[in-house]
Amino acid sequence: MNIAAHAFVQLPMKTSPRVLFNLIAAGAVFAASSVLLGGQVPGATVGSNQFNEKTIKQWTLKGPLSESPKRLAESLPLADQQNRGGWAKFEPMWDEFNGPALDTNRWIVGMSWWKGRQPAWFNPTNVFVRDGQLHLAMRKETVPAELQKQGYHDYTSAALHTRARSSYGYYEVKARAMNSGGSSSFWFQQEDPKATPRWATEVDVFELCGKNNTHDQRYYMTLHVTQTPQEKRHWQVGSYWAAPWRFAENFHVYGFEWGRDELRWHVDGVLVHTVQNTHWHQPLFLIFDSETMPEWFGMPKDADLPSTFSVEYVRTWVSQKAQPELPGR
Repeated sequence: MNIAAHAFVQLPMKTSPRVLFNLIAAGAVFAASSVLLGGQVPGATVGSNQFNEKTIKQWTLKGPLSESPKRLAESLPLADQQNRGGWAKFEPMWDEFNGPALDTNRWIVGMSWWKGRQPAWFNPTNVFVRDGQLHLAMRKETVPAELQKQGYHDYTSAALHTRARSSYGYYEVKARAMNSGGSSSFWFQQEDPKATPRWATEVDVFELCGKNNTHDQRYYMTLHVTQTPQEKRHWQVGSYWAAPWRFAENFHVYGFEWGRDELRWHVDGVLVHTVQNTHWHQPLFLIFDSETMPEWFGMPKDADLPSTFSVEYVRTWVSQKAQPELPGR
């Protein structure tokens, strides 16, 4: 699809003129993409509009990271310190968490469309800023009676998302997974079908388990589709990179380049995964959360709680030129 590399964003009414300029340009791009996506599904079988996800091209690094690039400028992605991508700071999704409390002009605590993965409930008090970092806690504690009736019990977790929605750009976070079972996640989704009619997609930049004999050194990256103009069906494509260390041990820099034609994942500035972009062109919320995942990562041990998923910063850039060519694998 011939769609310009640009972020599309929906913001609150109080929006600066510079951001409004970006919105106008991005709106034109998204309108064009909607027209282009209305016909035959790319990768569909002849005589059918059911997409064959096995046709998607992807690559994942095998083995340890190569040497990380040196950070010369905090204003640029670690993976592109020469700024080959023509990156410009995107203020609505940039937060160093240096204030005394969460910036509610940028963030909404919780998720209005989901209360959490059972048994843990997204308790708003588990999201807080302290010592220059964002923290998402998981705890063993009693949940309100009305939530117990819905299946939540004994555990609470945390979630928040940006007020802005976006798509194409470069996203970078410096984070450390919580040191327990359950997930520490950085992902994109949106809840309003009116925002992207007949489209429902999700981008999981990472889902990390801090403590588990099988999963705590695996960097899971997954893309989901549940609806397109041609079909309503859930499918996913994903992979994991096997790290030589546990993700709960130290902070690392995680980068995600959301491109028109390709999606790219970086760890400490090194490329670890690429996926052909066949479907993920919709503006979505940027989300951080922690979840209990009984069937995947296993329940956290009570002795390991409370545990905390910590984020030192989140930085977002939009490209001011055509899709960039970053150093390849």
